[in-house]
Amino acid sequence: MKSWIRITLVISILIGGTTSFGYWSNNQFNNVFDSLSASLANTYSAYPSFRRKAELASTSPEMLGELATSTKGIVLATTSTTTTATVTPVTASANSELSFTFPQSNAQVYIGCTYPISWQSSATIISLETALIDAGTREPVGPVASGLAKESVIEKDSQNLNWKVGNVWPGAYYIKVSRINGVEAESRSKVFEINKMSANISTSEKATVCKGSSGSQ
Repeated sequence: MKSWIRITLVISILIGGTTSFGYWSNNQFNNVFDSLSASLANTYSAYPSFRRKAELASTSPEMLGELATSTKGIVLATTSTTTTATVTPVTASANSELSFTFPQSNAQVYIGCTYPISWQSSATIISLETALIDAGTREPVGPVASGLAKESVIEKDSQNLNWKVGNVWPGAYYIKVSRINGVEAESRSKVFEINKMSANISTSEKATVCKGSSGSQ
């Protein structure tokens, strides 16, 4: 009988201790969770405006516009500075076109004679790139055969170029200018005739023929 009383007493003590410990542990956990919840609540409430806008923006398109307006000043403050490039205008070259005054249409020139190729131009011409062109084939005659240098330097204040007619086939020709003062151009004379000098002509007669063939109309 006494043994059962002792056993019952021990069991009661153990159950009471366990119950007390469980109650104490439960209270400790509750206190910890209450403190954590209060801390989170304080943190969340510290930003009420941001919380409200974030919640509304997730479901309200109008709120997106409000947020964009509220951050407009920030975006403008970080806008980078635009660099303006300076563009230097390109100046066009002066008009260097020329018009021939000799040779003109139907001018008669002779092989072996020297003639002043002349022109009029609004610009000062210091160099010309020229070629003698066959009027029939439209093919250029080389400088050696034509006697006309490909590029000629013009004397200061001069508007003519001396040309000794080379040994070419008699026929119709014209003079073409492809460059003026080193710049591409396109000018040409009227078509004229190149004639062969008679074989039995004297030197004086030859001089008279060369002088008389002045390229008149």
